[in-house]
Amino acid sequence: MSYNNNSAQLNLSNRDALTRYAENANISNLYTLIIRNNQILFTSSSTTPINNGDFDNSNTDFLTVYDDTDRNLYAMFSDPQPHLLEYQDKWGRFRSIFIPLYAADGSLYIAAADITIDSVAVQLNQNFNKTMLISAIFMLTVFLLFLMQTISYRQQVKKLRYKIALRSNELVQSEAKLNSIFEHSPVGIFHYNKQGILLKTNRHFENIIGANKNGLIGFNMLKKVQNTGLSNAIKSSLKGQMSTYEGEYISVSHRKKSYLEVDLVPLYSSSGEIDGGVGVCDDITIQQQNTANLKKLSRVVECSLDGIMITDTKGIIEYVNPQFTQITGYSAPESIGNKANFFRSNTTSNNTYNKLWSRISKGEEWAGEVQNKRQNGELYWAKVTIIPMTNGSDEITHFIGIQVDITKSRIISKQITYQAKHDMLTGLINRYEFEHQLSDAVCSAQGSRLTHVLCFLDLDQFKIINDTCGHAAGDELLRQIAGLIGDNLKPNDTLARLGGDEFAILIRNSQLTEAVVIANEILEKVKKFQFIWKKSCFSVGVSIGVAEICNTSGNTSEVLIHADLACYAAKDLGRNRVHTYHDNDELLATRDGEFRWVNEIKEALHEDRFELYAQPIVALQEPGHKPVFEVLLRMLDKNGELIAPGVFLPIAERYNLSQPIDRWVVDRTLLWMKTHSQQLNIFDHISINLSGASLGDDDLLQHIMTNITQAKVPPQQIMFEITETAAISNLASATVFINTLSAFGCQFALDDFGSGLSSFAYLKNLPVNILKIDGIFIKDILTNPIDAAMVKSINEIGHLMELKTIAEFVENDAIKQKVEAIGIDFAQGYGIGKPQPIDNMLKLTLAS
Repeated sequence: MSYNNNSAQLNLSNRDALTRYAENANISNLYTLIIRNNQILFTSSSTTPINNGDFDNSNTDFLTVYDDTDRNLYAMFSDPQPHLLEYQDKWGRFRSIFIPLYAADGSLYIAAADITIDSVAVQLNQNFNKTMLISAIFMLTVFLLFLMQTISYRQQVKKLRYKIALRSNELVQSEAKLNSIFEHSPVGIFHYNKQGILLKTNRHFENIIGANKNGLIGFNMLKKVQNTGLSNAIKSSLKGQMSTYEGEYISVSHRKKSYLEVDLVPLYSSSGEIDGGVGVCDDITIQQQNTANLKKLSRVVECSLDGIMITDTKGIIEYVNPQFTQITGYSAPESIGNKANFFRSNTTSNNTYNKLWSRISKGEEWAGEVQNKRQNGELYWAKVTIIPMTNGSDEITHFIGIQVDITKSRIISKQITYQAKHDMLTGLINRYEFEHQLSDAVCSAQGSRLTHVLCFLDLDQFKIINDTCGHAAGDELLRQIAGLIGDNLKPNDTLARLGGDEFAILIRNSQLTEAVVIANEILEKVKKFQFIWKKSCFSVGVSIGVAEICNTSGNTSEVLIHADLACYAAKDLGRNRVHTYHDNDELLATRDGEFRWVNEIKEALHEDRFELYAQPIVALQEPGHKPVFEVLLRMLDKNGELIAPGVFLPIAERYNLSQPIDRWVVDRTLLWMKTHSQQLNIFDHISINLSGASLGDDDLLQHIMTNITQAKVPPQQIMFEITETAAISNLASATVFINTLSAFGCQFALDDFGSGLSSFAYLKNLPVNILKIDGIFIKDILTNPIDAAMVKSINEIGHLMELKTIAEFVENDAIKQKVEAIGIDFAQGYGIGKPQPIDNMLKLTLAS
């Protein structure tokens, strides 16, 4: 192989590499071997260090024949793997490493490095010493670790002993706690052997059974328990089965009855055999009762006449009862899962529902009336109550919605409201509502320049038609006259029927002269009007009183008085005319006395110048019947002199003062009854008169019931008397008034019965208890056969309707005997007893 630049470069590279290796491995010689002509040549480089510690590489480029080559070197040229060889030559003994390499021209050469054996020995000694030192250090470390492990083991043993002692103490305490838990457990626990004999019981079990420990220990349950279900459960537990019993149990020793829930568990010995059992029981009597009550409540909800639904807090329906379906038309499957407003209508505003949710979200109950829609699209009114349900933490969990279909009641309520304000015969507003509107007109005129006019109308010849043709004819006449008058009015004017054949007109924003023209036009129309009834033709007239309403007219009562006085003046002047009220009108002078009586009555009310009198009513057919009397009223003048009721009562009724008088009489009578409550049982009942105006007074109705309750007077001992005329004139109001107080417990009598020919037509609609036959038929009953026949007829019809009858104006014994023979139940009059102060009535009754 020729030596070229590549070889030189390779030599230089190998030399440098081996030199660097020699520096790190204490190598004495670095050289390269090549083979030429079956001879091994080598290049060598000195590894002698120079002064600075580096190797001297100044003269290394040469080839020398390796004449005493170890024969093993030749084999290395055919094996590319590195070899480590120990050999000896003329330079000494070496341990060398031989690395075959390829030159750039593809020829093979071997890089070698020698380490002298002495150097190896030194290194071995150094390694041995190092190893011994490491071993000594290792042994010392192991000893220290062993010592530390020994100390740690002893510490662990000490800790273990402490833990064992601590655990033993805990076990002792745990056993004590277990015994305490057993003894004070909130449920009853008992232990029994395989023969069913009680071995151990706790306090709660003893309380449940109603026996003490001494009486329970040794008790053989299999032999003595008489309840079959419980006995079978105990036997099952002794056969290795977990068993349960729930039901009624009666204690064997103390006969204590309770409802128990018992769980029985078998116990096994160490050999695996059944050794007895443990029972856990609880007295669930209260829970059972609550469950039964819940079932009852559920049944009540299911059968409730109110529609009930239950929703979650988001308003999703979870339950509806059958009545809910009945009301809405939606079945339970159609309702559950929907929002609670799925059946609402658009007629109820969102504001209502916003207020609803705002209230119930705070946990407050909400109640109101809304209009919902049924499944068939029909709208209905419902009175709704929503109640939030809370848990023990006052957190709302559900809402209960209760709705009542009030569609019919609203219609009835509207009808009642309408009837309370309207005359049912003519459809016009009644006196009660007219006075409200008149009061507003008077207020609007005071302090302003507005003027209105009040016309008071009273039909002439009406009584003739009513008496000759009957009530039906009179009713029809009133309806036609109402339509005739109404056709002549402007939309802003108001026409009312005040009662009987009396009408009133409120002409708003009108001067007096304009109103007089309107009044005369009405007068002329009525004059020309022909009323035809069957084959008869009648003419009627009207008397009209006109009064101006301005800032100087006074209050409502004074305006009514002015118009009323003008109307009476028109009648006094010959009827069928219009008369205007003026302060200086001489024609009204005769009525001035009535006006002064009005002031006198007002002052008497204010100064409490009234007294209660009473007149006895005796039973004719039942001698043992308890006494009855009617409360009467007397007024005192300023000098203390008595004024007969016939003087002031008609004026009071004409000028709307009868209601406060009625209230005074009711209050004083109830006070008297409360004061003499110990003696009230000697009377059957006490009668109190009410005027027609009071029958439409809702405030008085509530006032009467409240005062009766506060006075603690039995309502059955109070009978209210109303006149037939007042009842028929205010039929709707009278019916509501009578029904309400009758339901409260009071009784009613229809006074002056028979004075009108139409009484029997309305009697069946008035829920009264007694008929007081008008005295006009009684006083001449001995001489007038027609009166006698009328009285007999009224009495028979009254009895047929299961009503008692009273004859008024019984002035002597002969009349008394006559009415008694007819069969009338009671009698009243001067022949029975005269009116006297109410306290005398008590004294006379006690004396008899």
